[in-house]
This record gives sequence, structure tokens and C-alpha cells, in this order.
Amino acid sequence: MLKEVAAWREREAQSRDLPRNRVVKDETLLEIAAHPPRDAEALGRCRGLSRGFADGKMGDGILAAVKRGLDMPESDAPRLDPKADIPPGLGPIIELLRVLLKLRCDENEVAQKVIGNAGDLESIAADDNADVPALKGWRREIFGEEALKLKHGKLALTAAGKRVKVIEL
Repeated sequence: MLKEVAAWREREAQSRDLPRNRVVKDETLLEIAAHPPRDAEALGRCRGLSRGFADGKMGDGILAAVKRGLDMPESDAPRLDPKADIPPGLGPIIELLRVLLKLRCDENEVAQKVIGNAGDLESIAADDNADVPALKGWRREIFGEEALKLKHGKLALTAAGKRVKVIEL
């Protein structure tokens, strides 16, 4: 469903030369996919869409995309790889890695998401050889090496006043 309504939005955005979110916001697409409206009245009740939008040409386009999504055979639907469960007991390690990531990113004036995301931290906590950007190249220099040391008890975090400090053990 989401694939169909997102494709409709992309075509509309390109034909109108507008950013995607100016046509319909991501949150609205997610709501439509989660609770597919069957008619303009139901579409008009979706957050982010006006009744006039739902009754017009744009509403017709969304409803056609919804119908295509509903009519799509299950076998043609996109599949997500199942996310591996985090091994028990890694939650606190992940939180320590999150603090170290924030600290090093602040010091190096780089956005955290450029170094790694929550999934990357989970992968590092579970596997020293995780295939994540945070353990490669310049990201490893800024964060990855210390992340592995922290995980193995060779590095500690402590608070000193309003600052977090890293201590080599």
C-alpha cells in the first residue's frame, strides 16, 4: 500500500515540480497505508488532508493508488528482511555506546547519524566485526575504535560536573 501511494506522490511532485512533502507529508502517507480509505469521505478524515483535497483530482489519485495497493497480490508486495533480535543483556552496552557516540560527535562537530544510527550501535554491541560504517575509515577513528574498547572494558565513561569523560583502563 505504502509503495503505491508513495509512487503516486512522487509522480505528482515531479509533474508539479514540487518537493514530495508539499504534495502529501510522509506521516499522511503512513496513515493512509495503515488505514486505507475506501472513499473520498474516509480520505478526508486523514490527518494532513483537507476535505477539498480528498474530493478533488488529487484525492482521486490517492484513492486509485490505494486500490492498486489493495488489489496487489501478496506475492508481489515488497518484503523487508526480518530484523535480528538483540541478544539479551545488550541494552546497557548499547546505551553506553550511545553516550560515547554523542560525546565524540559533539567534540568533532559531526552529526551522530553520519557516524552511526541505533541499528549500528546494536550491531556493534552484538558483534565486534559488524558490517557498519561506524567501524570503517574515518568513522572508526572518531568512534569505532573506542566503541569496541568500551564494549570490552578497556575504556570507561564517567561524569565530572556537567561533562562526560572517557578514561582508558
